[in-house]
Amino acid sequence: MYGYQAERLSPGVHALNQGAQFHLQPRGNVGVIEQSDGIVLVDSGGSPAGAEQVIAFIRSISDKPVTAIVLTHWHGDHALGVSRLLQEWPRARVISTAPTREMLASPDADRFMPGDNAQANAGFMADIQDGANFLQQAAQDQNLHEADRAGFAQAAREYEQFGREMAVARRVAPTEIFDGSVTLPDRVHPIEVRFFGRANTSGDAIVWLPRQRIVFTGDVVVAPVPYGFNSYPSEWIGVLNQIKALNYAVLAPGHGQTMRDSVYLDHLIAMLSDVRTQVAPLAATDLTAEAASAQVNLDVARDELAGEDRWLRRWFRNYWKDPIVSSALREARGQPIVQGAE
Repeated sequence: MYGYQAERLSPGVHALNQGAQFHLQPRGNVGVIEQSDGIVLVDSGGSPAGAEQVIAFIRSISDKPVTAIVLTHWHGDHALGVSRLLQEWPRARVISTAPTREMLASPDADRFMPGDNAQANAGFMADIQDGANFLQQAAQDQNLHEADRAGFAQAAREYEQFGREMAVARRVAPTEIFDGSVTLPDRVHPIEVRFFGRANTSGDAIVWLPRQRIVFTGDVVVAPVPYGFNSYPSEWIGVLNQIKALNYAVLAPGHGQTMRDSVYLDHLIAMLSDVRTQVAPLAATDLTAEAASAQVNLDVARDELAGEDRWLRRWFRNYWKDPIVSSALREARGQPIVQGAE
């Protein structure tokens, strides 16, 4: 259910992903890059169980140790495998931007992932159980379309597994931060880790292999439906344009399958620009985010990304349209965008 598929992007460079299927509770993609003296990972597997799959894959291709783990951002589905990886390779560097480290070290993250606070962890696990109960009830709701009930049933099974994985997960703050960029040199696979600006989060790191022209984007690029929670729409457009300017051969997103052209990137740029254009006049009103979202029309973008898939269309609204309109509204009004607020 939560298994990774391995894809060889070039000799010594692999992506582990969950394929094209949409997951309500996803596990972030992982990059595996073999350098001369060890393995560099882009993100960590999202849980100790996910990290076990990453470890097994590494063992299948190399006997080298993991020397560095680059966290693209703070979300648990990308960061919560670190603790297990460090048990295997305790000397590995854990690298991120300063905002990512700040969030992972903050009690504010207790709402979203387990840490060192037992009381907060108990509350987090109770929330997971509440979520599982909701999904199970929705799967039995005869007022819903059959496709929606099937989607909720699958999501309930995944959420139960997610709960089991979170019961033994603990977040770990990065050991190193960088400002602007940091290079991990190598004769064959030199790596540039860059911060192009705020996009999906306040600290998105981009991992670029200039010789192979492969870029790992974290959740700056997510398919089939992007995530818009607490994001920075205007800066996000700039970050996407900087990624496009790399003239990459392969783009490995934070979720979804690898890409070898800029078609989806162009969709994201167009969607973000459209949202900002539609939200701008609404920002001068007293509309709530919910009311503003009702006035924003993203039907063309929805049809391009979700087609006639009822389940995907539901989550296009919940994961993308409503939260990105909320972010754009706060941005247009000059209000702060706080990580973890939604």
